[in-house]
Amino acid sequence: MDDLENKIKQVEDLPNKQIKVKGFKFSGASIMALFALISTILGSLYGGFLLYQKVEALASLDLGDISSQMKKTSADVMRIEEHANSIKIELKKDMTDLRNSQWNLESKVDGKLQSVDTKLTNYDTKLDRFELKVEKTKTDMEKRIQESLDNPLAN
Repeated sequence: MDDLENKIKQVEDLPNKQIKVKGFKFSGASIMALFALISTILGSLYGGFLLYQKVEALASLDLGDISSQMKKTSADVMRIEEHANSIKIELKKDMTDLRNSQWNLESKVDGKLQSVDTKLTNYDTKLDRFELKVEKTKTDMEKRIQESLDNPLAN
Protein backbone atom coordinates (compact mmCIF):
# COMPACT_ATOMS: atom_id res chain seq x y z
CA MET A 1 0.00 0.00 0.00
CA ASP A 2 2.90 2.32 0.68
CA ASP A 3 4.13 1.64 -2.80
CA LEU A 4 0.80 2.84 -4.28
CA GLU A 5 0.83 5.95 -2.14
CA ASN A 6 4.37 6.73 -3.30
CA LYS A 7 3.33 6.38 -6.94
CA ILE A 8 0.30 8.67 -6.43
CA LYS A 9 2.52 11.25 -4.73
CA GLN A 10 4.98 11.13 -7.61
CA VAL A 11 2.20 11.72 -10.11
CA GLU A 12 0.79 14.58 -8.05
CA ASP A 13 4.23 16.20 -7.79
CA LEU A 14 4.82 15.85 -11.53
CA PRO A 15 3.76 19.46 -12.37
CA ASN A 16 6.18 20.76 -9.79
CA LYS A 17 9.11 18.73 -11.09
CA GLN A 18 11.70 20.49 -13.18
CA ILE A 19 13.95 19.17 -15.90
CA LYS A 20 17.49 20.42 -16.40
CA VAL A 21 18.72 20.86 -19.95
CA LYS A 22 22.18 22.38 -20.48
CA GLY A 23 21.99 24.33 -17.27
CA PHE A 24 18.44 25.56 -17.77
CA LYS A 25 15.60 24.38 -15.55
CA PHE A 26 12.23 23.76 -17.22
CA SER A 27 8.96 22.91 -15.51
CA GLY A 28 6.08 21.05 -17.24
CA ALA A 29 4.17 24.26 -17.86
CA SER A 30 7.17 26.01 -19.40
CA ILE A 31 7.78 22.98 -21.67
CA MET A 32 4.15 23.14 -22.84
CA ALA A 33 4.44 26.90 -23.44
CA LEU A 34 7.66 26.37 -25.39
CA PHE A 35 5.99 23.64 -27.47
CA ALA A 36 3.03 25.96 -28.19
CA LEU A 37 5.40 28.77 -29.20
CA ILE A 38 7.40 26.52 -31.54
CA SER A 39 4.25 25.05 -33.15
CA THR A 40 2.81 28.58 -33.64
CA ILE A 41 6.00 29.73 -35.32
CA LEU A 42 6.14 26.65 -37.56
CA GLY A 43 2.43 26.98 -38.45
CA SER A 44 2.90 30.65 -39.35
CA LEU A 45 5.91 29.81 -41.51
CA TYR A 46 3.95 27.09 -43.33
CA GLY A 47 0.95 29.42 -43.85
CA GLY A 48 3.28 32.13 -45.17
CA PHE A 49 4.83 29.62 -47.55
CA LEU A 50 1.42 28.61 -48.90
CA LEU A 51 0.42 32.27 -49.27
CA TYR A 52 3.67 32.93 -51.15
CA GLN A 53 2.89 30.04 -53.52
CA LYS A 54 -0.60 31.43 -54.21
CA VAL A 55 0.77 34.94 -54.85
CA GLU A 56 3.39 33.50 -57.22
CA ALA A 57 0.70 31.54 -59.05
CA LEU A 58 -1.42 34.69 -59.44
CA ALA A 59 1.59 36.70 -60.56
CA SER A 60 2.41 34.15 -63.26
CA LEU A 61 -1.06 34.37 -64.84
CA ASP A 62 -1.17 35.75 -68.39
CA LEU A 63 -3.76 38.49 -68.04
CA GLY A 64 -3.63 39.32 -71.74
CA ASP A 65 -4.60 35.77 -72.63
CA ILE A 66 -7.41 35.80 -70.10
CA SER A 67 -8.62 39.16 -71.42
CA SER A 68 -8.61 37.92 -75.02
CA GLN A 69 -10.52 34.79 -73.98
CA MET A 70 -13.08 36.96 -72.17
CA LYS A 71 -13.49 39.17 -75.26
CA LYS A 72 -13.95 36.11 -77.45
CA THR A 73 -16.48 34.65 -75.03
CA SER A 74 -18.29 37.99 -74.86
CA ALA A 75 -18.43 38.15 -78.67
CA ASP A 76 -19.75 34.57 -78.79
CA VAL A 77 -22.41 35.40 -76.23
CA MET A 78 -23.47 38.49 -78.20
CA ARG A 79 -23.61 36.47 -81.44
CA ILE A 80 -25.71 33.77 -79.77
CA GLU A 81 -27.99 36.41 -78.24
CA GLU A 82 -28.54 38.05 -81.66
CA HIS A 83 -29.25 34.65 -83.18
CA ALA A 84 -31.69 33.81 -80.38
CA ASN A 85 -33.45 37.16 -80.87
CA SER A 86 -33.83 36.54 -84.61
CA ILE A 87 -35.22 33.06 -83.89
CA LYS A 88 -37.62 34.61 -81.38
CA ILE A 89 -38.85 37.12 -83.97
CA GLU A 90 -39.28 34.38 -86.58
CA LEU A 91 -41.19 32.22 -84.11
CA LYS A 92 -43.52 35.10 -83.25
CA LYS A 93 -44.15 35.66 -86.98
CA ASP A 94 -44.77 31.94 -87.50
CA MET A 95 -47.17 31.87 -84.55
CA THR A 96 -49.06 34.87 -86.00
CA ASP A 97 -49.23 33.17 -89.40
CA LEU A 98 -50.49 29.95 -87.81
CA ARG A 99 -53.11 31.85 -85.82
CA ASN A 100 -54.30 33.66 -88.97
CA SER A 101 -54.39 30.39 -90.89
CA GLN A 102 -56.42 28.82 -88.11
CA TRP A 103 -58.90 31.71 -88.15
CA ASN A 104 -59.19 31.49 -91.94
CA LEU A 105 -59.75 27.74 -91.75
CA GLU A 106 -62.36 28.18 -89.03
CA SER A 107 -64.23 30.78 -91.09
CA LYS A 108 -64.13 28.52 -94.17
CA VAL A 109 -65.40 25.58 -92.14
CA ASP A 110 -68.12 27.77 -90.61
CA GLY A 111 -69.09 28.95 -94.09
CA LYS A 112 -69.22 25.39 -95.40
CA LEU A 113 -71.26 24.26 -92.39
CA GLN A 114 -73.70 27.11 -92.93
CA SER A 115 -73.91 26.25 -96.63
CA VAL A 116 -74.56 22.58 -95.84
CA ASP A 117 -77.11 23.57 -93.21
CA THR A 118 -78.87 25.83 -95.75
CA LYS A 119 -78.86 23.05 -98.34
CA LEU A 120 -80.25 20.58 -95.81
CA THR A 121 -82.97 23.05 -94.86
CA ASN A 122 -83.81 23.55 -98.57
CA TYR A 123 -83.90 19.78 -99.15
CA ASP A 124 -86.07 19.39 -96.09
CA THR A 125 -88.46 22.06 -97.38
CA LYS A 126 -88.51 20.45 -100.84
CA LEU A 127 -89.13 17.05 -99.28
CA ASP A 128 -92.02 18.49 -97.25
CA ARG A 129 -93.53 20.01 -100.43
CA PHE A 130 -93.03 16.72 -102.28
CA GLU A 131 -94.74 14.81 -99.50
CA LEU A 132 -97.62 17.30 -99.61
CA LYS A 133 -97.90 16.82 -103.38
CA VAL A 134 -97.77 13.04 -102.99
CA GLU A 135 -100.46 13.23 -100.31
CA LYS A 136 -102.61 15.51 -102.52
CA THR A 137 -102.08 13.21 -105.50
CA LYS A 138 -102.99 10.20 -103.37
CA THR A 139 -106.13 11.94 -102.15
CA ASP A 140 -107.03 12.97 -105.68
CA MET A 141 -106.44 9.43 -106.97
CA GLU A 142 -108.51 7.90 -104.20
CA LYS A 143 -111.26 10.41 -104.94
CA ARG A 144 -111.22 9.57 -108.67
CA ILE A 145 -111.13 5.86 -107.98
CA GLN A 146 -114.08 6.24 -105.65
CA GLU A 147 -115.94 8.34 -108.23
CA SER A 148 -115.22 5.75 -110.88
CA LEU A 149 -116.49 2.98 -108.63
CA ASP A 150 -119.54 4.98 -107.70
CA ASN A 151 -120.38 5.81 -111.38
CA PRO A 152 -123.24 3.52 -112.57
CA LEU A 153 -122.16 3.88 -116.14
CA ALA A 154 -118.78 2.52 -115.43
CA ASN A 155 -120.14 -1.06 -115.44
